[in-house]
Amino acid sequence: MILSMTTLKDSVANVDKWVRRNLAGGIDHLIVFLDAAQPDVEALLDARPEVTPVRAYDDWFGHDNRELSLNERQIVNAGLTSRLLVGMPWAEWLFHLDGDEVAQIDRSVLDALSTDVRVVRLNVLEAVSRMHPDGEPTLWKRRLTDSELALVTALGVISEPNNLVYFRGHSWGKAGLRPTPDLAIGVHHVLDPQGERIEPVDDDRLRMLHYESYSGDEFVRKWTALLRSGGGPVFQRTHRAPMRDAIGALLELDLGPDETQGFLTTLYERWAVDDVDTLGALGLLVEVDADARRRTVPAPPDGSLEQLRTLLDRARAIPKLQFRPRALGPRVDATVAALHQGV
Repeated sequence: MILSMTTLKDSVANVDKWVRRNLAGGIDHLIVFLDAAQPDVEALLDARPEVTPVRAYDDWFGHDNRELSLNERQIVNAGLTSRLLVGMPWAEWLFHLDGDEVAQIDRSVLDALSTDVRVVRLNVLEAVSRMHPDGEPTLWKRRLTDSELALVTALGVISEPNNLVYFRGHSWGKAGLRPTPDLAIGVHHVLDPQGERIEPVDDDRLRMLHYESYSGDEFVRKWTALLRSGGGPVFQRTHRAPMRDAIGALLELDLGPDETQGFLTTLYERWAVDDVDTLGALGLLVEVDADARRRTVPAPPDGSLEQLRTLLDRARAIPKLQFRPRALGPRVDATVAALHQGV
């Protein structure tokens, strides 16, 4: 089976769409670390047999680690998950997805890979961004070649020929791995015991949809939630750091809601809106309707989910920082072995 893990905090409506789309897109089971108490979201996930929710708040990280940033919480949850799944033959692949990312996986590609291939990449398609879109995104930006980047830069679509500028979010994509003792998954990459990134296998039929700030409302929601997520500064790569700092400064001014909304809208217009007409006329956009895809999700082997959920329940009581992906070693192996004892 193909599994995903996610650290999540979002509305019931968004979570419901996200679950449905990922199951339709190729994920067989979703492990969801809830980043805050949300009874309505928890009830939704509890009712889905294809989802294992984890209450990853209150004492999940322990009293000493409550100030972990969102990025650190994501990384630790990912490292824990990739290690706990080792030795479970039914868990063939694990992908790390965010709450605004939807997998689009052609299972035949994974089945055709040699067993020597342990890491793959989901190439990113980013939703085009409009102030007031007519509905859910169906047009997506793919990574551009060097010549295409030169063209759209010359046309004034972007300021410099770089996919990091072309995309509002990340442009690398997301990695997936076959769970194994000597590798661990992070946010975007899979790491070996030396902390080095493992080069993934690429295939155009392995991809993910990134609903990154595709409208003015989503831009405001996402950045407000990010900067109020707790645990210190939110990590962003160099090209997005000025946006983070500008929005953070705006929120710290504690203006009224109408004034804050107005300035956020101005920032969105200047930083994020895409020239959809030009990109479409050049043939650079990909059309995908995530809600049009349908499939039958396979059931896991008897007892497998009970085993997984028991391990995650046991993990609540142990120190979590040892599960950072770069912290491979005997200590982690011993902790995992103890968790598996008798399960």
